[in-house]
Amino acid sequence: MRASRARKAAHFWSLYNGGQVLDVGVSGNERSPTQNHFLRNFRGRDEDYTGLGIDDLAGVARKHPGKRFVTYSGGRFPFPDGAFDWVFSNAVIEHVGDFEAQRTFLEEMMRVGKNVFFTTPNRWFPIETHTGVPFLHWITPLFDRWYAWRRGRPRAQDLNLLDSRALGTLLEAGGAAEFSLHRGRLLGFTMTFTVICQGRPTLAELPAVPVRAATPLAAVVAEAEEAPRQASGMR
Repeated sequence: MRASRARKAAHFWSLYNGGQVLDVGVSGNERSPTQNHFLRNFRGRDEDYTGLGIDDLAGVARKHPGKRFVTYSGGRFPFPDGAFDWVFSNAVIEHVGDFEAQRTFLEEMMRVGKNVFFTTPNRWFPIETHTGVPFLHWITPLFDRWYAWRRGRPRAQDLNLLDSRALGTLLEAGGAAEFSLHRGRLLGFTMTFTVICQGRPTLAELPAVPVRAATPLAAVVAEAEEAPRQASGMR
C-alpha cells in the first residue's frame, strides 16, 4: 500500500511544474506514517500548499509551519473559483458519502482547481484496501453486516467504493468533459484508479495543462472488470 501511495505521488509530481496546490482530505491524525503521505512528502514551496480536511488541523499546522490548513464541514469548499493550479486528493472520494455527495465533491475539486488529480481504490480488487479483508466486499449485504459489526456504523455512511462503471458515470455526471484514466495494478489486478482532468471554474477562463483526449465513456463503461459480477449480485 505504501508503494502504491508513492507511485501515485510520483505520477502527480511528473505533471506538476509549480503553482498553488490544494491537498483535499488531510487527516488531523499523524500518528501513523501512512497518514498525510502527500503532505509529509510535499516537494513544492511551503507557501504553495493548502491542506483541506474535516478534522481539526491545528496540531498538523503546528507540525508543518509555513503551510496553510483549512478545516471545513464538508460540501462546498471554502475557496473561490479557480483558486488553485492543482487539486490533489488521494483515496478520499469513496469516503464522502453517496453518489450525490461524490458528485458534489468532484464538482468542487473542478471548481476550485485548474487541474485535478484524484485517486480511488477499485471495488473489484480482491482485497478491500481500507479493512484488509479479502473478497467480502464483493458481496455487499455480507460486507455491510460485517462492517457495521466491526466499525459500529453503517458501511454506506463512510465507504462507498467505485468500479470503472461507477467512476465513468460519476465523471459524466460531474461534468468532466475531458479526463485521463490510469490504472494502478498489482498482480495483474487493477488496484487503484487515478483520474486527471481539467477544472471547470465558473467565473473566469483559466489556463490548464493539457490532458490527452478524453477517455470515451462508452469504453470505460464497457471495459470488463477483473472480478465476477455474480459475486455481488449487482451490476
